[in-house]
Amino acid sequence: MRTALKRKKREVHRHQGNTGAMLFTLLLAILCGLAVYILSDISFMRPSREISLLISESAKKEEISPALLEAVILTESKFDKKAVSHVGAIGMMQLMPDTAEWISEESGLPANRLERPEENIPLGAWYINYLLKEYHNNEVLALAAYNAGRGNVDQWVKDYGWKEGFSDMNQIPFPETREFVKSVTASRDRLEAGLGLVASDWGLVTRNQKSEVRC
Repeated sequence: MRTALKRKKREVHRHQGNTGAMLFTLLLAILCGLAVYILSDISFMRPSREISLLISESAKKEEISPALLEAVILTESKFDKKAVSHVGAIGMMQLMPDTAEWISEESGLPANRLERPEENIPLGAWYINYLLKEYHNNEVLALAAYNAGRGNVDQWVKDYGWKEGFSDMNQIPFPETREFVKSVTASRDRLEAGLGLVASDWGLVTRNQKSEVRC
């Protein structure tokens, strides 16, 4: 009788162990499937070949980093040419109509249809170049000005005594601008490192990782 009970206990334990292993395998399969789905679903955050070429050409013309330009577009609109903000910023680079008109006057670039990447991206690239020159190639200040406006950045420089080499993004007063600068610089760094763009909303997800998921 005791032998039979011990045998039953061993069988129960073995069955429980098998069940646990099966559940673990099932959970792992679900997680892997979810990872593949997510990674394949973020392809909309990558520019098309046409947009990539436009970014490259615009960056070359304005003598700015194509990685920086692409990172700004990712952060501003996630490559959505139809993006319109609650304050009226338009297109991939989220240009305000008044700013775009001023850029057009200064650069000679067209600004008739800001929803068209062919107009929006060259205008934005010109403006980034202008801001970099304005702030002596200080990317933090230039990006802050792109988001918050030159007037605000000039006031911060004056009020807080920021020097030409200012780089502490945490000191930027506007939370939105602070996060914008951090997002752009992080994406730019990863692009320049050859890892691909990071979709910050999903965590550390890169272009190349899509083909590296193995389950």
